[in-house]
Amino acid sequence: MSENWNLQLALLQFSFISACGTSNKYHDYFGIKPHAETLLSRDHDTEEALFNRASSFAPIDELPNEILAHIVELAYFSEELPYDELRLAVSHTSSRFRQITLTTPSLWSKYHLTQGNVHDYLDHLPKYLHLSKGYPLDLHFSCFWPESLSQRLMDLFLPLSHRWRHLSITTPNADIFSYLVDVSAPILTTVSLSHFSSQRRHVLDYHAFGGLLPSLTHLLLRNISLDRLNIPLRNLTKLEIRGYGTWPRFSTLEELLSGSETLEEMVFHVKPGLVLRDVNREPGQAPIHLPALRSFTVYTSEWLTGDVVELIRTFDFPNLHSLVVHEGSGLGFIDSRDILRYTSSPVPSMAVSYAAISTALRCLAPRQLETLNTLELLRPTWTNYSSLREVFRSMESLQKLVVSEFNPHTALADLDIIRDSILLEASGVEFAYPLISSSSLRTLEIDLIQDHRPSTADLLLFIRLFSLRSLSSLILRHLSKEDWNDVLSSFATHVDDYPSLKLLTAGDMHEFGLESADGSAPGSSAQSVLTSGA
Repeated sequence: MSENWNLQLALLQFSFISACGTSNKYHDYFGIKPHAETLLSRDHDTEEALFNRASSFAPIDELPNEILAHIVELAYFSEELPYDELRLAVSHTSSRFRQITLTTPSLWSKYHLTQGNVHDYLDHLPKYLHLSKGYPLDLHFSCFWPESLSQRLMDLFLPLSHRWRHLSITTPNADIFSYLVDVSAPILTTVSLSHFSSQRRHVLDYHAFGGLLPSLTHLLLRNISLDRLNIPLRNLTKLEIRGYGTWPRFSTLEELLSGSETLEEMVFHVKPGLVLRDVNREPGQAPIHLPALRSFTVYTSEWLTGDVVELIRTFDFPNLHSLVVHEGSGLGFIDSRDILRYTSSPVPSMAVSYAAISTALRCLAPRQLETLNTLELLRPTWTNYSSLREVFRSMESLQKLVVSEFNPHTALADLDIIRDSILLEASGVEFAYPLISSSSLRTLEIDLIQDHRPSTADLLLFIRLFSLRSLSSLILRHLSKEDWNDVLSSFATHVDDYPSLKLLTAGDMHEFGLESADGSAPGSSAQSVLTSGA
């Protein structure tokens, strides 16, 4: 992109200078005079001779039209500049550039028609389309206009449907979709259909595109129903579905998508409950197998609910690289955040924010849980102790767990843990809860929130809920003095429970002056390191 931008910048600088009345080629932007003028150390006669020879032509004059046309194409097909303005600027640069503009079909192949510009285009479209020759067309229609205008436009574009490459239609009414019936579009690769109305959803005519789009790779549907869709989906590379369209039954959806060897990306922004009701997947039905899927993004305003999880698990994606559940619509003009983000490389990792852990981890298939290496939790919700034990047992490769903005008091309350358990254990009574086993975990990092409740050994009790035989590093931040003393005392008492522990680190302890292991006074971000005898 940066290379394209440099070409565009040079071209526009040339256009600007030419438009300002520069007629002497010795002062042309592309002339070599500025370079010649730097030769101040040379003999004056030699310098003048070199300059006269170099300035006798402008380098751009030596470029063939094909190269100049390609430079203009790079700018035209980029997203940095409006193509109409670029085309106008280039054609007004010189007679040669005007001729290049008029004889380069690709420069007349993009049409973004809106209510604001459609009337200006109508009279010129026949000429523009003629100049496009046989070049593939990119069409973007924002049809917030009367149906009569749609008819005039489609009368011009329908005979050229064999040249459609990209088609995008955004409309509040369904009239324009009727023109797509039995339309042949053999090279159409991208289709985007968005319908906005009080009805919320539209059923596309079963005979749209004649049911044949052999080159289609990208499909976006917004408020368009899938249940009567006759557009081939199995050969897609990207499928994006948004809005309130009706979905087909599970068996039909499976027939449309299952086993696709090309579908690499899916994006959903839907009402999960409505989709699940439409699909009506029966218990015991295997998820829809998508072996090529690499990226799956779900946008939601419901946060991470059971319905969101069930929608995700409607599909099986053994080779998934990225799974994202994101708050909002993903349209970029509203602040939002990731709720869940999973990536399989460089090491399998998941980050979860403000959500129930057990719910979040159910988004992954068992084989993905088994290989998960790093889990990062931001202010998580801890629910259902037995489910938590089960899910940690399934993470056989988990080596690092990071918990940020952690409140041990609310965590224990969520898990229905009785706080007296730690006191009874200290009195010699056997610990009352079956431990949450994480046999592979090597690093546990906890960043606490202090909520001004009196210390009741909540942090220590939470840590003691886990069996961590492989733990080598425990990092605790923002501890109170009481919590730190509890942790030191407990780990000294239960050395045999942590045979691999090498480092016990306390950071950001501002409550009191803690001496470090070497006896020196720490700074404002105190840290103490304890090395076990293991």
